[in-house]
Amino acid sequence: MLLDRHRMARLIELSTLERTVRDPERSLREEDVALLIKAAYDDATEAARAAFMARVKPMPTSTWPWSAVQALAPRAATGVGRIVGVTIAPPPGAPISPALLILLRGQADAMDADPGNRLPARESPEGIPWEPLHRALDAWDTATITAWIGPMGWVSRAGATSGQVPAGTGPTGSRPGTGPTPNGTPDPASPPPAAFSWKHPAVIAAGASMASTIGVILFSRRRRPVPAQEKP
Repeated sequence: MLLDRHRMARLIELSTLERTVRDPERSLREEDVALLIKAAYDDATEAARAAFMARVKPMPTSTWPWSAVQALAPRAATGVGRIVGVTIAPPPGAPISPALLILLRGQADAMDADPGNRLPARESPEGIPWEPLHRALDAWDTATITAWIGPMGWVSRAGATSGQVPAGTGPTGSRPGTGPTPNGTPDPASPPPAAFSWKHPAVIAAGASMASTIGVILFSRRRRPVPAQEKP
C-alpha cells in the first residue's frame, strides 16, 4: 500500500492549525488546505473518494475546506468500518480522525511512486512490524505518526525504512518529472504546480460525477470578506 509521508505530515500540521488559527490567517491558509485535498483526492482510489465524500457531505459548507482536516473530539463508537482497507471510523474513545485521512490511506497504487511511501499490506506477514503505525493512524495519534516519518521513508521501531532497496542497486520505480525523489528532495524535472482557483469546477474531483458534487460544496460555501488592510 502507498501512504505518502509528506502529505501525512502536512495533514497533521493543518489539522493542528484548524484548532488554533483564526482570521485573517485562517482565510489565508485555506488555499493550503484545498491544495492538499485536491492532491490527495486525485491520487486516491474510487472507494476512498466515495468514503471521503460520505464523510464531508453532511458537514456545514461554511466550514469547508477546514472541515476536511478537522479532528473531532472523542465519542463512543461501535467499531471500525473498512472499505478496501480504508478506515472510516475510529476505535471506541479515540479521536475522530480528519476526513482527509481516508484519502491518504486509500491512495491508488502507482509504479512510479516514491518507494519510501510504500508499506506492506497490513494483513500480510511483512506488515506485522508496521502494525503500530496503523494503530496510530486508527487512533489519530499524531505524535506516534510523526515519530515514524523519516527522511527517506517510513521508519519502523526496529529501524527499517519502508521501500528500502539493497545497496548498490539504486532507486527503482521512479522517473524524472514524477515528484519527490527517494531521498525526499524535490525532483528538478518536476513541473511546477498548476495554478489553483476556488472557482474551478473540479477543484478536487477527477471524475465528472464527483466534480458536480464537490462543485456544489465549493460554490455554496460562504467566503469570509478579506479585511481592508489585506486587499491590494
